Amino acid sequence: MILDISIGLLVAVGVGFLTDGTSIVLVVFGGFSAVVADVDFFIYLLRNNWKVDQFAHEHRDLFHNPIIFSLGGGIILLSVFGPSWALVWVLGTIYHFVHDTLESGWGVRWLYPFDKRYFTLASYSPQRIIRDKAEQRQIAAKHGNPDWLKEESKIRPRLVYETTLLVVSIAISVLWLT
Repeated sequence: MILDISIGLLVAVGVGFLTDGTSIVLVVFGGFSAVVADVDFFIYLLRNNWKVDQFAHEHRDLFHNPIIFSLGGGIILLSVFGPSWALVWVLGTIYHFVHDTLESGWGVRWLYPFDKRYFTLASYSPQRIIRDKAEQRQIAAKHGNPDWLKEESKIRPRLVYETTLLVVSIAISVLWLT
């Protein structure tokens, strides 16, 4: 999530640079657009009594559908707010899905609603294409970490790297805005 926010901020600054339309609201929107697809995680938590385990990836069935979420949202934003906002949305959300594809062994439904399979490139995933939710759950039961959130919260090189990138992204955003 930290990495997503950082990239979202940089996407907004980049789009603003190219279109001469950077504002603090657009920059904040950039950070938002890169994490908003995970809002369905809170719905998952509510349904599962706030339990976070190896099946928490199941939240991705609601918003992690790039054709609908990224392109559909981009079309709506284009018609209401204009091209800068639409481009920030599309790039921020697509980045999020690429990140989840590379880092998550459970996959993203890139071609939904035309194809319901999940695609992943995560190094630890036992397969690249997952046919359906049942197969995804079976893989998570066998290979998933029931304490992944606890593990992810520990101070480790990746967390330091992501936090540093966030600080740099914020600094770049502030410098660009001033």
